[in-house]
Parts: sequence; structure tokens; C-alpha cells
Amino acid sequence: MPLTHIKIAKDLQELTLHGSKEFPIALYETTMSMDSMDFLPLHWHKEIQFVYLKSGRAKYRIGADILVLEEGEGLFINALQLHEAKPFQMEQAIVYCINVDPIIIGGHEGSIFITNYVQPYLTNQRLPYVKLTKELSQKVACMADILREQDAFFQLKVWRELLYIWELMLTQSLLTEEIMDPSIIVQQERAKVMLNFLHTHYQQKITLEDLAKHVYVSRAECSRYFKKIIGLTPFTYLLQYRLRKSIELLKDDEQTVTMVAANTGFSTVSYYIEKFKEYTGYSPHVYRKKFLQNIKL
Repeated sequence: MPLTHIKIAKDLQELTLHGSKEFPIALYETTMSMDSMDFLPLHWHKEIQFVYLKSGRAKYRIGADILVLEEGEGLFINALQLHEAKPFQMEQAIVYCINVDPIIIGGHEGSIFITNYVQPYLTNQRLPYVKLTKELSQKVACMADILREQDAFFQLKVWRELLYIWELMLTQSLLTEEIMDPSIIVQQERAKVMLNFLHTHYQQKITLEDLAKHVYVSRAECSRYFKKIIGLTPFTYLLQYRLRKSIELLKDDEQTVTMVAANTGFSTVSYYIEKFKEYTGYSPHVYRKKFLQNIKL
């Protein structure tokens, strides 16, 4: 179930405006729940992101890599990287996500700070993420507290902490200018194109051949690339995407379960109910009553 503040385009670019033009930094305190299937969905954004796990354990997928964050640990996710998160081996995890437009670190375009200390580390050929040290993780938590409390001069305090974190990441060589394998970059971009195709046509019947033709590869290559980057086969992902879209429609009390099934690409309502129960542990009717009765579209 997509979290309420995440607005995502069909190519999975996040559309949320983070902060403001004057202060392009935003904090999100997110509770992820296994019971309600409420996770951070697969997405990417132009901003960089700092993560701090406030409680629980969480499994992050960034591109083809998977890592587990323990309580008190932090993570840097670079711009343009596909990523998602969910609780790991427990029912709930609470995470701070701080999205930052890199311009606030380096100032105006063409400045020595942007040119030498920011831009070289943000292109999609660079490291997609960094597991933060204990010191840097605590600094991210401190920055989150400042953003949450918004005391006097909080913007200056956040900027100071952000510059400290960035300088330390550079001096400790946590961000390198090492070039990523070009084949990985190609696979990630191809995966974004495939995702866009699935999201555009999920209400229709889609074959593996349709998907493969869209990116000009064989069916075997299509499945291999997709599973490497996304972690699921194309059709397992499509099934789960249809189920997540159906949860959105279940918020509308005027839509029957039969209507929801038809509007999300399921051939029969019985198949939809079966797969929904496998995915969430509940029938659509019970899930709607338990988790969605007070939520409106």
C-alpha cells in the first residue's frame, strides 16, 4: 500500500515537492507496517536522501542491492536511484527520511562548491548509496530533530548539520568518484522503462513478449534484467502492483470488490480475492473494514 505522502509517476519518479524553493529540504517520519502492507514503494527522485531508522529493522532495496538497517543506523541514497523499503523480521519499523535538493549544499549553479564538491558525486555513474557510520547516523537523527521541532534559526542549524555530514562523507571517502559498471547503468534505465510500461498498461492483459519487445530484448533477457534490478519476476511484480492499486480503489466505498478487480486488470473476482488474501492475509472486504474505513480518496 503506497504511503500517503508518496506521489509517484508511471516511471516511478517521485513527484512530491520536498520543502520549498527557498528551503528545499523536507523531513518525513514514516511508520511502515507489515500488517497493513504499508511500505515505502519502489521509486526514485532527483533529490538526495538521508535515512535514519528510529525503531525496528528495515530491508532496503537500492537498485540490485539489498541491505538491512538496524535501529539507530543511517543510510545515504543518491539521486536518481530506484529504492524501496519495508519492515524486516518484525511487524513495524519507523524511519526518518530527509530529502535534500543538492543545490542547498553547493549554492548556485557554476559555483566552486557545486562544481568540485557536489555534482561529481551525484551522476548516475557514481555510488548509488552509502551505509553511514555511527557518527553520521546520529548527525542525521539530529538534523531530523531540528526539522521536527523548528525552533528559532532551525534552517541555519539544519544547513550547518548538512554541510558537516557532506564534508565528513567526502573526507572519509564514503562518496567516491569511482565509475559504476556501465552495464548496471543500462540495466537500471531499462528497468525504469519496463516499469513505466507495466504501470501504463496494468489494467490490460500483458505478456512477457509485449514487455520484451518494448525494450528490444529477448524474453529471457527481459526477465533476467528485471529480476536483477527489481528483485521479482515481471509478472510477480505486475501482480503485486495490481494488488496495491486495488487497495487504493478499496478506499472508495462506492466501488464493489467486483468493480475493483475489473479496474485493476484481474480476469475474475475469485482470482483477485484469492491473490489479495495471499498478499495481505485478509480478504478485500475485511481489509477495507480494518484499515481503510476512515480513509477517503
